[in-house]
Amino acid sequence: MELAPIPHNEAERQGIITRMRIATFDAEPELDRITSLAKRIFDVKSATMTVIDHDRQIFKSRANFEKLESRRDISFCGHAITQTEPMVIKDARIDPRFSDNPLVICDTPVIFYAGMPVHHHEGQPVGTLCIFDDKPREMNQRDIDNLKDLAYLVDMVLLLRFAQFSQKRLMQSLDEAVRQSMIDPMTGLWNRRGLDEILDRELAPEGVPLTEPCGILLCDIDHFKCVNDTHGHLIGDEVIIRIAGMLKNHLRENDIIARVGGEEFVCVIPGITSETTPKIAEKLCNILRNTPINTSEGKTLGVTISIGATWIAAGCSNDNRKAIFEIADAALYRAKQSGRDRVVFTPDVNEQHNKGLFEQY
Repeated sequence: MELAPIPHNEAERQGIITRMRIATFDAEPELDRITSLAKRIFDVKSATMTVIDHDRQIFKSRANFEKLESRRDISFCGHAITQTEPMVIKDARIDPRFSDNPLVICDTPVIFYAGMPVHHHEGQPVGTLCIFDDKPREMNQRDIDNLKDLAYLVDMVLLLRFAQFSQKRLMQSLDEAVRQSMIDPMTGLWNRRGLDEILDRELAPEGVPLTEPCGILLCDIDHFKCVNDTHGHLIGDEVIIRIAGMLKNHLRENDIIARVGGEEFVCVIPGITSETTPKIAEKLCNILRNTPINTSEGKTLGVTISIGATWIAAGCSNDNRKAIFEIADAALYRAKQSGRDRVVFTPDVNEQHNKGLFEQY
């Protein structure tokens, strides 16, 4: 029997698992949906999402499987995390690595196995999405592609889960005075100082390539000076608070939202595609356009926002964050100059530098 190998960067990998807090048996409904889907798609006996911890594999999510953990050294998944493509064992009884493995020669044997590594957003494998059966099976290229796509969904669930903890951990780690200096007191959003701090934690410090793509939206309330001049600053404050609430309600918990000026907001949305970024921005514009704001004085105001949006690909340099935001700011300027209540989108930062122009969505 061939024991599961230990990756060369095991200490770094274990450190990531510790920070992610996933080496637990806590229920994970989002992961359970994926393992249940995997079992149905491949019509196998069982499917699991595992975390490869120090000396054990933890079955974090299970579809038709009862065990919570087992030894790492005899695990199939311990081999799979060293791969870049799915590891497929059609019949473990005739595979020299596994033919005498305790999991194969027991009363409830694993005969067929296919496992794809799942990753932390920095690229480290933390476990696998795997399917297995008690009889030999075949996998064609379409099956392999399906397993890879499902594993990518697990990656996204782990990314969002980790990001949700990250902002909360930052808040918990700060003493009250520092915390207050990073929060906008009117809206409860991050202020500019807080935005810089959380971007360093969520995305990457300046000078480090981005580990994941993200969309950036700069939102500005249209004709806000007229709101203040006509209705007074108290009503203006109410408008700001309502729009902040709209952004929080219609973006994800892990998305980064900050108020960086009197009527200007920044939304940083990790893990989304270039195609999705302007759609989210348009959604926010549409919601506000179609939802009048009712003030405490009984007034009903129709308020709109303009949004300048850009998208940054994973691996792009993050050594000039100011330039990235200047691109979004220029897009916002064009949105306001071309009529307001609209989105102007730059599809790619590198493309923007190359072409020197913006594309209106």
